[in-house]
Amino acid sequence: MPVKVGFGASKITPGLGVFMAGYFHERRATAVHDDLYARTMLFDDGETIAGILCCDLICLHSTEVKKIRGLISEKTGIEGENIMVCATHTHTGPQTRSFRIPEGGEATLEWLDRFPEMAVESVIKAKNDLEPCTIAYGISYEDRIAFNRRYKMKDGTVQTNPGYKNPDIIEPAGPIDPEVGILSFTDQAGKLKALYVNYSCHLDCVGGTEISADYFGHMARRLQERLDDKPFVIYTNGACGDVNHINTSSPYHRQGHEHSRWMGETLAGDVCEALKKMKDLSCEKVAVASKIIQLPMREDADKKIGECEIQAIRFGDICFVGIPAEYFVEFQLDIKKRSPFKPTFVSELANGWVGYVPTKKAFEENMKDVPSDPMKTFDHKGYEVRSALSRGFLPGIGELMADTAIELAKNLQ
Repeated sequence: MPVKVGFGASKITPGLGVFMAGYFHERRATAVHDDLYARTMLFDDGETIAGILCCDLICLHSTEVKKIRGLISEKTGIEGENIMVCATHTHTGPQTRSFRIPEGGEATLEWLDRFPEMAVESVIKAKNDLEPCTIAYGISYEDRIAFNRRYKMKDGTVQTNPGYKNPDIIEPAGPIDPEVGILSFTDQAGKLKALYVNYSCHLDCVGGTEISADYFGHMARRLQERLDDKPFVIYTNGACGDVNHINTSSPYHRQGHEHSRWMGETLAGDVCEALKKMKDLSCEKVAVASKIIQLPMREDADKKIGECEIQAIRFGDICFVGIPAEYFVEFQLDIKKRSPFKPTFVSELANGWVGYVPTKKAFEENMKDVPSDPMKTFDHKGYEVRSALSRGFLPGIGELMADTAIELAKNLQ
């Protein structure tokens, strides 16, 4: 039986006045620049249906993932655990963690209560859209829009976002992953039905109080404008816990909707270039593996915070890995290198959220300079590591996640 794929989208834009996520100060939405969506991609080999549900949100707590998966099972008959539920990490969306919603946030709580039903509508649409397709893979290279945001400084420290043209910067403390991974889905009539895109960069280019899907929203719209078949577009953000859009060597502070648009249109151009030389893939089998792990933590820490799910989905020659964290890009490069599947796509903030997960090297570089108490403002001397320390995490958490992902991928061979 030929494999079938299906796609669906549903609007999840909140009302004005909701509290927004992403910064250390309170913000309420004052306008909608562009709508937010939940987008679903399903695979069906005749025996197993699995897929990805990605939302234009900063992150999703495991409690919301559980609700969504329960509704998927109830409303579609698809095993909810077979769906990877992730977020793009836009910083111009509503607050999704109920425990972070301030007093007076009734409108935000009301939206959060309705959100799972809205998101599952995209899965229902995707199931009804299932049909045989030819799948192809391509890559492009993009190093103009993303930068490792941790820098080695002349005083021996490693700082996050140390500022434009800071004379004390020596060099970045880590890499980026410039690979733009693309899957194309062509129906039996020869129409380009859909595109899947994976890239690694923080969705924090806009700021302000207008609701926006950030650069991914611009990328999706531009692709539909440029391509005659106006394909469905779904995007997952790769590991970008230490990667953002800020070019510290530039004298100009670039932020806002126009910079976001430039980034999205740049990625759209990369995708269009890759479409010229795609390689067909064999995609007869669908399989899913997941594992709940306990992350290494201090003895006095709340162990429930460190319990998380790592997931791998096989779609023929392809593997999708889901990590529930703001994951350092070095781990993604490692997973892609060690995975038995080529291509392997890593999606961060999948099936939950445990905060930042730095490398052992980053812990060593920053632990001496930052305390473990929660931040009230941005800590340039080690923001990501301090965030991890405040939750009680110990060095080695990211390496454990990567090893588990590889174990799962190998089990799917």
